[in-house]
Amino acid sequence: MKRIMLNNTDLSVSPLCMGTVHYGTAVNSEDAKEQLSRFIELGGNFIDTAHIYGDWVRGLRGRSERVIGEWIKETRRRSDIIISTKGAHPDILLDPSIPRVNPEAIENDLDESLDFLNTDYIDLYFLHRDDPSVPVEEILDTLEKARSEGKIRYYGCSNWTLPRIIEASNYAREQNIPGFVCNQLMWSLADINSRGVTDKTLVIMDEEIYDYHKKTGMNAMAYTSAARGYFSKLKQGGQIAQDIQAAYDTASNMQIFEELVNTADELNADIIQVEIAFLMNQEFPSIPLVSFSSIGQLEQGMGSCQLELDEDTVNRLCNLKEYVIE
Repeated sequence: MKRIMLNNTDLSVSPLCMGTVHYGTAVNSEDAKEQLSRFIELGGNFIDTAHIYGDWVRGLRGRSERVIGEWIKETRRRSDIIISTKGAHPDILLDPSIPRVNPEAIENDLDESLDFLNTDYIDLYFLHRDDPSVPVEEILDTLEKARSEGKIRYYGCSNWTLPRIIEASNYAREQNIPGFVCNQLMWSLADINSRGVTDKTLVIMDEEIYDYHKKTGMNAMAYTSAARGYFSKLKQGGQIAQDIQAAYDTASNMQIFEELVNTADELNADIIQVEIAFLMNQEFPSIPLVSFSSIGQLEQGMGSCQLELDEDTVNRLCNLKEYVIE
């Protein structure tokens, strides 16, 4: 399988990143480990998790990271994978409204992630949220300290607004440090009705952010990259959950859907493969995050890595997008 070299790093990653949000909860430990092994067999090497994943179930903390750590210990395949994880998320059981982006929380979460994952280092470490009241200097200095100690190789931001990303970039330039090398945000081929997204701390790819990535070449990782199966559900003609409709029922998405179906038919591919391949074919390194509930889904999704979309196809789909609809 081809590899993508992330800009301003030496990380060579598979064009699709395995999402593990449900490991240890909806996807049990045994099935999760089977997925990880099959992902590697199919040529994947990029795995994403977060310190908070699974904490919505009371009891053991860090369930997703722990499952991955068990798999690493059992298979001894740490050197075969690139791990990204995220920290400094609000405590969802204690008080999700209280930010935790501060040196103490970052250091605590990072050390626990290293322990849970059975590894000495994280390849790409993300701050899962932001706290605009904390100066970016304080945040980046903390991450630089962890990098100098060998705990992380590179770091990025998730759900940060563009002004804060630019502020952090300016500070990194002044200090001659790498700064954020990747931005992880909500993004898919589908347009998003922001009023239908209940979690207002999520940052959605819009035209301004998209243009920034094109201008700077900053790496991007897209979560909810298949729009929670919205287009697939439309094609199947089945019932679509109300919260998914609220986020994705837009006039522009009906036009995108028509073009998507035609493109998939021309390429003899599943529409979800075209959706994912669209994200892979951008002017800047762009890695879709995809979670799977079964090995069959995983094998189908990995087919997108072999799907070639020409420039005209990508442009046609891009021209239909309105990005965020208020």
